[in-house]
Amino acid sequence: MILSSKGIILKVFPYSNTSLICNVFTDDYGKLTFIAKGVRKAKNPLLSILQPFNLLEFQYYYKKNRSMQLIKEADIVISFDKLRNQLSTIVMGSAILNIINKIFENEYPNTTVFRLIYKTLNKLSSSNSSNKNFFLFFMFHLCQQLGFLPNIRHCHLCNSEFSDKAIFSEQFKSLICINCHKGNTFSSDIHLDNKSLQFLELINKTNIDQISEIEISSIVLQEIYNFLIFFMKHNIHSMHYIKGLKEIEKIYYE
Repeated sequence: MILSSKGIILKVFPYSNTSLICNVFTDDYGKLTFIAKGVRKAKNPLLSILQPFNLLEFQYYYKKNRSMQLIKEADIVISFDKLRNQLSTIVMGSAILNIINKIFENEYPNTTVFRLIYKTLNKLSSSNSSNKNFFLFFMFHLCQQLGFLPNIRHCHLCNSEFSDKAIFSEQFKSLICINCHKGNTFSSDIHLDNKSLQFLELINKTNIDQISEIEISSIVLQEIYNFLIFFMKHNIHSMHYIKGLKEIEKIYYE
């Protein structure tokens, strides 16, 4: 059966002497693994477009329960060329692709996640000053789509509304208030002040097109980055194997 899908290339690697394997997140089937046979032969035009970050329109031979689908044709839709012009956007964009590639199994469709990847890569390609905001937006809404997002308004234990500060508790793997944190303290607990909680609320309510308009201090950005990474590592095992997070941390602390 021949199908057509739009997909963002997450990872490519060689197979045999002439072929290429591509992990792709598609708009209708979620992550799929493709094989492009003979694409590494001289003058094959597909080789230049089967690259990470590229959004392609694929035609392929699909067979359910087959580990790899065979590419028939592919045409480039968007290349996100400008994303490759800066080290920071390359690092953030690569981390996004790596996270999606690691945490998603094949053929678990999620059109919202597809749009989230596309919109974030598009914003990273077009802005210099708000890249830290865009990456946090991606992480927050990815957690939301995966069903792991903690309550950012009320304490997990007593349900009281956060007024001044919240703590992400390693013991309870959620946000708790200061009172409940007493006697339940771990050295690795992450503290979020009121400004960080407000920014999380804005990320939750604001469209990515407006997120660049929000002015936020570097300290708050650091707090939220630490919180989201720590939270995801405690809820998604494969997050421990994501490459590039140390480099992203340096960007938030530069």
